[in-house]
Amino acid sequence: MMLFEYPKTTTLRNGTALTIRPLLKDDEAALKDFYLRLPMEDRLRQKEDVSDPQVIKRWIYDLDYDSTLPLLALDGDEIVANGTLEFSPIGWTKHQGEVRVTCDQRYREIGLATVIVENLIDVAKAFGLEQLTAEFSPTLDEAYLLAKKMGFKEAAVFKDFIKDPSGTYADLALMVMDINPEGKGTQ
Repeated sequence: MMLFEYPKTTTLRNGTALTIRPLLKDDEAALKDFYLRLPMEDRLRQKEDVSDPQVIKRWIYDLDYDSTLPLLALDGDEIVANGTLEFSPIGWTKHQGEVRVTCDQRYREIGLATVIVENLIDVAKAFGLEQLTAEFSPTLDEAYLLAKKMGFKEAAVFKDFIKDPSGTYADLALMVMDINPEGKGTQ
């Protein structure tokens, strides 16, 4: 496992130096603070209610790098991004992982999401994964365009698949990236 390479330092396009490392049990309070700093619109785009302290507590309590690897970006002691690679070591999707990234607004458009996704791709390759998936509402222009720029391709669009708390429906795009195409069909 390549987690011995962490923590590592990265420098963003604006010169900001950040630390990238896996989520630790001691990060509960900082992770709560991170999600509560996000605008409500960003929190509503998460798969779970990240404003609920019990959700964060469960993530910390159930931390298991053998199926979920959350990578954090820290500016000093402050979490400024959380990227997650979820995968199953067994079953018919054991060759796939799902990637999610959330960045603090102050750190967007300076390369942080790209750095996090690149790190998650490296980890996925080290784990022997062949494909990564990501789910977006195509209305999330920045995230959707970043995924396309990094090599994710739209595999399917589910019309009116997601609904926000106000009752507004939106499409959901499933995007896929082959990270080890040579591995296809070898098992």
